[in-house]
Amino acid sequence: MNQNEHQVSQVLSLVQRLTGQISGASSLSELFSSAFRTLHETVPFDVAVALMLEQHLDLYMLSRTAAESMINDALVRRMRETLESQIPVPFEGTDVVVKLERADLPDIEGPQTLEHEMHTILKQDNRIAGILLLYRSAPSFDAFERQVLEIFSAQTSMLLGNIRAREQILELADTDDLTGIWNKRYFRRHLPQEFERARVYSLPLSLLMFDVDDFKQINDGFGHTVGDVVLSELCGTVRETLRPPDLFARFGGDEFAIILPHTDLHGAFAVADRIMSRVRRLTIPTDEEGAIQCSISIGIADNAPTDETAAGLLRRADEQLYAAKREGKNRYAGSVT
Repeated sequence: MNQNEHQVSQVLSLVQRLTGQISGASSLSELFSSAFRTLHETVPFDVAVALMLEQHLDLYMLSRTAAESMINDALVRRMRETLESQIPVPFEGTDVVVKLERADLPDIEGPQTLEHEMHTILKQDNRIAGILLLYRSAPSFDAFERQVLEIFSAQTSMLLGNIRAREQILELADTDDLTGIWNKRYFRRHLPQEFERARVYSLPLSLLMFDVDDFKQINDGFGHTVGDVVLSELCGTVRETLRPPDLFARFGGDEFAIILPHTDLHGAFAVADRIMSRVRRLTIPTDEEGAIQCSISIGIADNAPTDETAAGLLRRADEQLYAAKREGKNRYAGSVT
């Protein structure tokens, strides 16, 4: 078999393996984790990145363990520069949110400098969905490898739509009908994941639990329809104060929960201050040409105790919510113990 035949065989094998593996992926994290591993068998690299254009920049990364030390702010700036060179839009003010970061590819000996890069645009439905980037120390990427990356991008793009559709279906099942935020089922599934991620990477994590003060009186005095409007408007107001990575869910009735990644207790207090300030200014008109101004009470807990579980964090936040109620409502309470 000559070189051309060998390369054609490599490409056909790559496409076959990608199609078989990606078609079963249920999320973008699963897609890129599996796809990058498959690509690595044909095109060796030290770091592979998918930077997806969402409300923020979602980053999916797979690397060798030895390259971990070079995954830093300088590399992220380099990614941004490459992205802006391909898409004439400034991304300096857009947050990068890490969705997948794994460093478990086989190691190689030698210095790790990530000197060489190649990239390609990832499209979906004739629009730019993101950019794929590969980095390695040596050797430089050749013409065949660049062709392989283009083919890899095309194959990945073909199945992005299927994953998006599947995610939308799951999202409908995990979304609260009234408020449009996540429901309790989604919250209970993701809190342990966020808690474990924070524990593994030694990152701060905080949880807010809040409910509407005297909500029963609103329902009894104005009716459940107005009560539903209050909850809907309240959630819209609270969402405006949160960052894209924050997870806001309806826990049940008029009780809500907010997971704050990368946020310690003092940061959570600042978030609670912003939320309460916005809620106090919220005015909801009623049918009788009147208006409702509601207040909320918030309980706050963070993951400072190192021997705690996600369930323990939830319990402490709930206890602090009731402490805020006992102290007079329309306030927040928080403790790390």
